[in-house]
Amino acid sequence: MLEGWFAGDEEGINAYIHEMSRKQINIPKVLDFNWLKSEKLAETRSALKHQKLKKLLELTSNVYLDLVKVFYTNLTLDGKNIVSYVKGIKMKVTSEV
Repeated sequence: MLEGWFAGDEEGINAYIHEMSRKQINIPKVLDFNWLKSEKLAETRSALKHQKLKKLLELTSNVYLDLVKVFYTNLTLDGKNIVSYVKGIKMKVTSEV
């Protein structure tokens, strides 16, 4: 089942099995910005919008816990960028993100 999920080495699979597979990933919470408005939390709402976090905090898509764990198992730093592989796909998180 795990073949092809990692960066291609047996070490990654072993790290996943012995370390990450037992760790709990917290399901993200969704924040309703209209609720902040109704609770008269305008300053909080404004600060989160100013930090450009509104889109991120309102995400309601599925979370695939095994894939999140594989992402962290394969995580490396490439200069100032975070790089990982999941199911043969390279992902790069840059400072622009």
